[in-house]
Amino acid sequence: MRLNKMIPTLLGLATLVIGQAGLAAQQSTATGRKAGSGLDEIRKVSNLIGSDVMNSANEKVASVSDLLFTPEGTILYGIVGEGGLAGVGTRYHAVPWERFGVKHLNGKWAVNLAVNKDELSKAPALESDDYRELTNPDWVARDRAFFLPKDRTSEPSPSAGTGTMLRASKINDAKLRNARNEDLGEVEDLLLDRQYRAAYAIVGHGGVLGIGESYVPIPWSRLRMTYDRDSRAVIASIDATKQKLEQAPLIKGDYSTMVGEGFAAQVDRYFGAGREGSSKD
Repeated sequence: MRLNKMIPTLLGLATLVIGQAGLAAQQSTATGRKAGSGLDEIRKVSNLIGSDVMNSANEKVASVSDLLFTPEGTILYGIVGEGGLAGVGTRYHAVPWERFGVKHLNGKWAVNLAVNKDELSKAPALESDDYRELTNPDWVARDRAFFLPKDRTSEPSPSAGTGTMLRASKINDAKLRNARNEDLGEVEDLLLDRQYRAAYAIVGHGGVLGIGESYVPIPWSRLRMTYDRDSRAVIASIDATKQKLEQAPLIKGDYSTMVGEGFAAQVDRYFGAGREGSSKD
């Protein structure tokens, strides 16, 4: 499933570069954990986007409109929209991910935020389409002071320094290429592990206009994301040949194959994730 229902006003830069970080976000193999561990069910980012945000009174206060990831796959912020009508007059806020209560049960997301509508309307708002406010340390400090408990506001922001943030709405639909600039497909979705970290990108490969397309799961740690200033698009790249993608393990349209016994481990071995080196044949 594609993230092609995003509110047009949120179409902007694909990545937010903090400090002096480059526009290329090299995904390195996650340290201290095996790639794919924690993938016990199918958690689609495309389903999380658009989810209602409810408060403790079971009142809808906003909707999830985007997610911001680190290059390592950790979610830093959920971008939520509140107010307005049919996208007109909607206000957008960057909520630190740890502020949410998130559950995924029976294929459905439940997102909770302990604020009421009036309180959320007073939160610092994102005025720019490219979320450039998050590059301003003063704005970030005010945002964290609003959403986080007072004993947490003195902690350094996870986005401070030289980190890079990647927008889920731009990663999905990104073209996948290799060092030869061959077109290997397009990112269709992201799957999260049980800690809600990016675990796999699902890449649509082959077919015509989506008909006859095959779906290849690629470990997040094997991908590199770059941002094209001219087209304002994300390009995903991988150190693999076109032949290797064509011979990769495939999944069904509902992605249920991913949680089949031993399948995720098979994918990890094929792409060389979770160990030194990778296969390039």
